[in-house]
Amino acid sequence: MKHTLCNLFVVWLLTGLSFLSHAQPKHRLIEDSIAFYKKTKNYNRLVVFMEQKAENLKKEKGEFSYENGNFLRDLGLAQFYVNQPQKAEATHAKALEILKKLHGEYHSYLAETYKSLGNIYRLMQDMPKAEASYLQRVAVEKQVGHDTSASYVASVQQLGSFYYTLGDYKKAEENYKLVLYIRSKTLPTNHPDIADAHRHLGIVYKDMGDFPKVETHFQKALEINIKAFGEVHPAVALSYNNVGVAYGLLRNREKAVHYFEKGLTIRKKLGVEETDDIGQSYVNLGSIYAEMGNYQKSLECSLKALDILKKTRGEDDVFVGFIYSNLVNVYEGLGCFRKAEECGMKSIEIQKKAAGDDHPDLAIMYASLGSIQSKTGAYKKAEESNLKALNIMKARLGPEYTHLGTVNEYLATLYLNEGKLPKTESHFKEMIRIRLKECQHNFPSLTDEEKELFFEAIQNELEWFKSFSNVRYAGNPAITGELYNLQLATKGLLMNSSAKWKHRIKSGGDVKLFTLYTQWLETQKELINARQSTDSLERNKADLLQAKSDKMEKELSQRSESFGKLADRKLTTWQEVKKVLKPGEVAIEMIRLQKYGMLKPVTDTSDPIKPTYRVKGLTDTVYYVALIVKPETVYPELVLLKNGNDLEGKHLKFYQNSMKNQYTDDNSYRQFWEKIGAKLQTSSKVYFSPDGVYHHINLNTLFNPKTKKYLLEEKDIRLVTITKDIVNPGPAEEENKLAELVGFPSYYVSGPTASITTTDRKSPDMSYGLRLESLGTLAELPGTKTEVDKIAGILEGKGWEVTNHTGSNALEENIKESYKPRLLHIATHGFFLSDSTNGSNPLLRSGLMLTGAGSTLKGEKNETGDDGILTAYEAMNLNLDNTDLVVLSVCETGLGEIKNGEGVYGLQRAFKVAGAKSIIMSLWKVDDEATQELMVLFYKNWMMGNSKRQAFVLAQKNLKAKYPKPYYWGAFVMVGE
Repeated sequence: MKHTLCNLFVVWLLTGLSFLSHAQPKHRLIEDSIAFYKKTKNYNRLVVFMEQKAENLKKEKGEFSYENGNFLRDLGLAQFYVNQPQKAEATHAKALEILKKLHGEYHSYLAETYKSLGNIYRLMQDMPKAEASYLQRVAVEKQVGHDTSASYVASVQQLGSFYYTLGDYKKAEENYKLVLYIRSKTLPTNHPDIADAHRHLGIVYKDMGDFPKVETHFQKALEINIKAFGEVHPAVALSYNNVGVAYGLLRNREKAVHYFEKGLTIRKKLGVEETDDIGQSYVNLGSIYAEMGNYQKSLECSLKALDILKKTRGEDDVFVGFIYSNLVNVYEGLGCFRKAEECGMKSIEIQKKAAGDDHPDLAIMYASLGSIQSKTGAYKKAEESNLKALNIMKARLGPEYTHLGTVNEYLATLYLNEGKLPKTESHFKEMIRIRLKECQHNFPSLTDEEKELFFEAIQNELEWFKSFSNVRYAGNPAITGELYNLQLATKGLLMNSSAKWKHRIKSGGDVKLFTLYTQWLETQKELINARQSTDSLERNKADLLQAKSDKMEKELSQRSESFGKLADRKLTTWQEVKKVLKPGEVAIEMIRLQKYGMLKPVTDTSDPIKPTYRVKGLTDTVYYVALIVKPETVYPELVLLKNGNDLEGKHLKFYQNSMKNQYTDDNSYRQFWEKIGAKLQTSSKVYFSPDGVYHHINLNTLFNPKTKKYLLEEKDIRLVTITKDIVNPGPAEEENKLAELVGFPSYYVSGPTASITTTDRKSPDMSYGLRLESLGTLAELPGTKTEVDKIAGILEGKGWEVTNHTGSNALEENIKESYKPRLLHIATHGFFLSDSTNGSNPLLRSGLMLTGAGSTLKGEKNETGDDGILTAYEAMNLNLDNTDLVVLSVCETGLGEIKNGEGVYGLQRAFKVAGAKSIIMSLWKVDDEATQELMVLFYKNWMMGNSKRQAFVLAQKNLKAKYPKPYYWGAFVMVGE
């Protein structure tokens, strides 16, 4: 506090005594003494002479004079500084009395006095009186001038700042919004004061947990400041730093580092290394590196920040406290638990001095400390720390505050470590409630990529609950209902979110919005071309195109949400799934989870005793859980498969080799299905939602060694993305008979080539680049022409309107221009490239080869713009709303990158996002003739009046009669319907 008071007094010394130079000669001794004691910083003596000065003014000018009234205000500040708060308050009261008598209730001198008195009360920690004084100032300024005057805006801003320091973010927001409104109305568009108003709103939204608004306001401040000052300016550096904060909150940590580094670079250009601003840059870099798990880099940045800010701000400044709080996470990550705890205690001590015992920032520090105490087995201390954090946040920030989710997770894991399972369950449930609310609130304002980053950051917390559910099941079997509901809420969440906003725009009837959507699609096309271009000038456009695309996508997502149905926000429950099941039907959600248990021992080298702690957590042991719901279910039944690591390893490899080499496989049924099947004796129809390794197998091909039958012959298994699809099946099947068939592309538009040397089309930015160097020569597929021609004949015989794209007409652009066909059938080469590059987008590593693709692989540029390679990333933006079926008569189209809870990132996901209700795709390479026969059988069965599902199963059974081995008839699966 003393440091803050010193700052306040220095400001007063510089501004408050401007009229002393007009003193009369007879008072020269007092004037000289005031000047001398001010210079020598002997403030006690200074106050004595100022009091004499006040007495002289009272005698000479009169008690109720202008000079006396204004001087008393300055004297009051001085008295407060030398620890005479009662005198200071009385002096200010006298000043107000004088000024009111001279000028009435409303005058600028009064406003200044209320401001000064408010500052005193604030430093005295008398917040109600401080608030009353600031409110009086606002009322006076509004009356004296007008409600758009600079002085009125300044008073409103100060009031907002006061509420912000109290942690009353709602009132702070109201005042800051008023400041922005007035400045936007009265100042030029790119005035720095408007940027400052955006900055203040961004800060308050940060603490309110409204992260999309944080980004919006900080980005706007950056744009204005760059236009106002150019790139190298303190305000621009601050704005870059703040935008980095916004991206950090949105869990886009790579972007956060980028903006923090830009801000730091500018600050270094502007001055010496050890400035307050540079210290704050290192604070933010240290924090974000800790979140990324780069603890060594975080430690370097945090210690630099600590060294700088101790010098520039003092040992007890609140920012120094923040650094200690971040060091808790850093030292925890480095296994230095004692040092972490010491830093936690230090951060709390500083924060208490700066803002009292109940500030929201203090709650975060208590939570960090509690996390460390829990890991070292100090459970009682950990509970106390976390409960303090919980109580402060609930009281000051409300039940939806984002950090409440973290504190509830800390308490849940603490109680889990202690074996207090009912308490664990309660806090995990509260954590889940907050996280789902966050997703619902934030998703409409994020791009699809940002949604993915945001969800990935909270997914680990959700994984904790999944693992806990398995532990809790024996004591509370009803926990499976919570687990099933969590799966319904989060499985495929990103895919569904992306599909919904696009569907709303395409079907909503808003012409302006649809125009913006088509412009966004064009920008996406330009972006993909730029990322994949071998031309350096083209690639340099990519960042600008990405920024433009992101801005448009956010607007599209937000505006589509405004006319979204309320039903879209309602979470489906397992009871609703149960309600739609008929006798003999069953719904199964497969869930992959990590076993909770002991991790490796950690020796704390920061403790002289060097104790070793066996920290608990989610291990690398994988379990699979099947949650089974039947019409008579009381709560979902749990079947636990403890051999998850083997399922994903040796058993999957055995299954795939058996299919490929056509061995009789009596092992896979036992490993993947037997325990589940034992619970389904009376069930004939199974709605099955796969997870993890179950995306890689076709259940119908599992051979039951006891009955000597395949599962195809024993159960009607229906693959669904998620079992809530049977509750909300979507609109009825389209009545139109429009079919788009694509096959037999002319891969080499420049003529056939016997030997192809492919080019490396790897982009400098691997998150968007496409690596095709391993694909090799594309063999022509004449059988696909036969296939699509036969299918065309079958469909046309039933009155369908068929467009058949083959040869040079099997163009990428023809698929992109398809408009809601009821059927889209594609027969060609497909690909999925595994890639170990971090950040590489799997949707750019899977796709379909169309006309011109071979020439592209040769390095030839297609002048039409399309390269003949339809990636899954591009396929997501096809207009397939109300398309009942997409058939990918292509090898391995069901492959992709498995992401836990989100399924396969590949063509399957892309066509679902584009709007397709059902997809037929393959899991392995299969004989061309068998594929052609399967497809023809399927269409014949469908056109005879069977449902798509019935037609597909009949086709498999028909083909099985000719080719008994599942290699031939089991490669394809149908998802949906």
